[in-house]
This record gives sequence, structure tokens and C-alpha cells, in this order.
Amino acid sequence: MRRTLGVVTSRDAWCYSSSQCQLQDNISRALAFYNRQVKALHNTAKLSGSATQRAAQAKKFAVNDPKQFHWDAKNYRDLAKGESYSLNDDGFRVSVYRPFFKQHLYFDRRLNNSIRDFPEIYPTPDSDNLGIYITGPGSSVPFSLLMTDAIADSGLTSGNGSSPYIPRYHFTLGDHSSHLDKRESYPRRISNINPESVAEFRTLYGDFEITEDDLFHYVYAVLHSPSYREMFANDLAKSHVRIPVAASRTDFGAFVQAGIDLADLHVNYEYVEPYPLDEICSPSWNPTAQDAFLVSKMRYAGPARNPDKTRIHYNADITLAGIPEEAHRYTLGSRTALDWLIERYRVKTHKISGIVNDPNHWATDVANPRYILDLVKRVTTVSVRTVRIIESLPDLVL
Repeated sequence: MRRTLGVVTSRDAWCYSSSQCQLQDNISRALAFYNRQVKALHNTAKLSGSATQRAAQAKKFAVNDPKQFHWDAKNYRDLAKGESYSLNDDGFRVSVYRPFFKQHLYFDRRLNNSIRDFPEIYPTPDSDNLGIYITGPGSSVPFSLLMTDAIADSGLTSGNGSSPYIPRYHFTLGDHSSHLDKRESYPRRISNINPESVAEFRTLYGDFEITEDDLFHYVYAVLHSPSYREMFANDLAKSHVRIPVAASRTDFGAFVQAGIDLADLHVNYEYVEPYPLDEICSPSWNPTAQDAFLVSKMRYAGPARNPDKTRIHYNADITLAGIPEEAHRYTLGSRTALDWLIERYRVKTHKISGIVNDPNHWATDVANPRYILDLVKRVTTVSVRTVRIIESLPDLVL
């Protein structure tokens, strides 16, 4: 089964943003600065020696202003060659940066350190595909996984750089040039499921109705199974995952349905029914005010060392109460799903570049001022239902 690693930009503050407009501005400014450097270098200096030596000379010449541009080795090589950069309109994508935290991404080899095989997984902004991000062996965080329908960042659950992304399909690429790669106008989708694996399951259970999608969802459910994680704990810490077979055709079917349900929850989390948390609002709160639903830094109620995780202080005027204990049993890496929301949905300023990433801009982009508030409720639903599905899985027997 083909796999890749997540995207590494090496300049996240520049290449990711909650605001598409701000991302476009950041990238335009960066490209303009870089191109001025190209022009200045080749108007005033003559480089000599090997490619490595010329890149070193270009590095000495380049203006290292972190508020204008973030340099890496590739950019110095391109500068030495006099290669100008142009804006790639097709590079503006939606990415899953952290669990249940989408970001606008500028997806382009020139400003990303590595885009891996994602041009073959999501070759266009509207490519229809799914993939499973799995915490890799040797990771500093506990094993976890998450299905997405968009490009995944390498640190999706803050694992290490060896965390694989396993797509349902990949796409053939043709002869038409692009900054992402070479690809056809209409790429051909190819299944990433080994037909021999499907044949083995059909033979094992005597059921020729088993499909590739069944096997994909079976894998997703099995990797959530508590008995699987217990049996293969040592393997998961040292090597890539192995997939056992279910004890019976009935159990196989139960895993498939669980995988379908989990995938629907995790991919379509923005559309699940919000959990009925209580919205406790201050007397002075005005729901029609422009800043009524803005968030700067959410936190659990109570003291930091002993928080009350049944309540989240959303902003100065709104507290969400009634979070069930069950919701905190769904973890991704070292955090629960709700922990991830609190950690990511806050206004952050990148100290080096000064770039501000304000998650409220995402709510503006989707024209829903309640987006973040309702997302807390939706992810509570996702967490509770995920835990119940996992706890209902059949035991795996070796």
C-alpha cells in the first residue's frame, strides 16, 4: 500500500493561515522580496565556482530579514541561479494542520521544504480523496490516527517526521507543467488498495462482495481497536502497523461499519450535530455585536493545575458547560480532541516574522460567526460518538 509523509513547509507562519486573504498577502510579499533579491544579486555580483559555492555566495549576499522572507537552502540555490518566483494560483489549498483545525495552505515546491507525494494524492484543489494519517514508529506521542479529505501537515498530531499518510487513491500525472508537479488536466484516479489483499479476505470469509472500500474502512476501525493497540503495542512503537484479520465474517462486517462511521465523523466533523452544551452568557453580552463570538484564547474553567473540564471559557462573555467525561477519552497523540481546539483556536503572533494568525478569520471566510463556538460542540459530539464506536468494537483474536 502506497504511503507518503506529511507536508513540511519549514515556514509555517508564512505558508499557513486562517485567512485566505492574509495568506495571499503574505505569499505575495515574500515572493516580491525574494525576486528583488534575485535582481539585486545579479545586477551587482558575479558568482563563481560549483553550485554549492555559488549558493554559499548567494547566502552571504541575501538580506536576512525574517519579517520579509524566510530563507532555506533551496531558496539560496535558486537565488544563485537567478531563478525568479511567480505566484501559483493553484497552490492555495485547504489543509488539515492539526486535528479539527483546518488552515489555508500555500502548496508549492518553491516555498515548501517538502510537499512529498501530495501532488499525486490531491493534484487539484477539488480532488476527491481520503487518507489516513498514522503516528509513526518512534514517535514521542502515543499512537493515534485520523482520516482526512485534504492535505495533511507532517505534525498533524505532533508526531515525528516518520508519520505516514496512507491515501485511498493516488492520481496519474501527465506532461503539463506546474509548480506542484507535472500532471494531466484530468488525472486518472488509481486505487491504493492491493487487490491481492482484497482477494485474501474474500477467500478467508467466502464472501466475494467484499470491496476495496470495505478493506480501507476495516483498517481504519482496526487501528482504533483497544485490543489491537494492546496486542501490537511493542510493534507500534518500533515499526509500521500490521493488520490482523477479524475472527469471523460477522466481526469483519462490524469493523467495516465502524470504520465507515468513524470516517464520517472525522472527515465531516464540521457538519455533525452539535452536542447540547449549555451556553452561559454574561448579562452584558450582545449576540448581535460584531465581536460577540470572537475568541482570543479559550481555556477550561478552574485553576490550570486542576481544571474543570466540564466547562470551557470560550471568551469573556461565553462559557460552554456540560461537557461529558466521555468526550475526554478520545485522544489524538498526547491531547484530547477538545484539548486540540483549545490549543489551536487562539490568536497567535509568530515572534520572528511578526505574522498574526487569527482563527476568527476562518469563521469570517466561511461566513459563520458561530463557527468556532459550534465547532466545540460538534467536536464534543465527535468525541463522544468515537469513544462509543471504539468501545463497541469486537475483540481481535490472534
